[in-house]
Amino acid sequence: MKKVPVVYITLTLSAIFWGANFNAGKIAIEVMSPTQVAAWRFIIAGVIILALYWVKERPTWSLIKPYALIYLLMGIVGIFLMNIFLFKGLEATSPINTSLITATNPMLTICLSVILLKEKINFRQLGGIVISFLGVLLVLTNGLLTELGLISKGDLYVLLATTLWSLYGILGKKYVGNGSPLATTAITMAVGALFFLPYSSITTGEATSAKVMEAWLAVIFMALFCSVLAYLWWNQGISRIGANKTSLFFNIVPISTMAISALSGEKIGTAQLIGALVTICGIILSTRTPKSGRHECFVQNNHV
Repeated sequence: MKKVPVVYITLTLSAIFWGANFNAGKIAIEVMSPTQVAAWRFIIAGVIILALYWVKERPTWSLIKPYALIYLLMGIVGIFLMNIFLFKGLEATSPINTSLITATNPMLTICLSVILLKEKINFRQLGGIVISFLGVLLVLTNGLLTELGLISKGDLYVLLATTLWSLYGILGKKYVGNGSPLATTAITMAVGALFFLPYSSITTGEATSAKVMEAWLAVIFMALFCSVLAYLWWNQGISRIGANKTSLFFNIVPISTMAISALSGEKIGTAQLIGALVTICGIILSTRTPKSGRHECFVQNNHV
């Protein structure tokens, strides 16, 4: 039996954690504001990942300086702005819709890769991503693909957040190719945390102590598992197998969210089940390699 590369396992776990992130986020915003939730998530995560970065790599300014401006841009785009729109969208839509919208990430990443990285696309894998995108539309329109008016404002916020996340990955691949994944994760997350500081209020309104505790546990879970581990593993994936192939694993996110929602007692509709199935089919088509054993890359990289 062919051994599964460790990077595929860690990317799968990242996607599972991000799937759970939407369920946890929904719990937290019942007590806190969307910006407050995002702020504490990344302030906690930023401190932890910076400490890890310092212990493991002992960074110096000479190593950081060549990428300082791009780290700043990535932190603003992929951490600060992305999460503001993500939690704002989550406030107005469901965790399942939120996670399924993020399945458009591969399609958006491909478009940006073609424009910014001049990468070539395999037609079969592109077809798999299109199929996954159709699965998302099935859910957002409740099975009525022609009724795009059913897509809510919250859904559009999440779509904007997903576009920013795609840009985060592309910027890292194009401009920080020689930087370490840990440095990219730590510094961009620290930048995002700094921009979130003005929103780091601890007020929780009139919620009960049990609800407040539940919200803070959700924030801590998002900080440790959905931020520190998931972002680090994601950047490692981009560094090792490229932005396009890494983005394919994002399609696992809605499956994770749906499973957690079902276990929490939420009713899953027929359109959601069919949409999830279509998404899985797209993943299988996109990641399948030829029988000849020749690895068919989704993109062509110029790096050795």
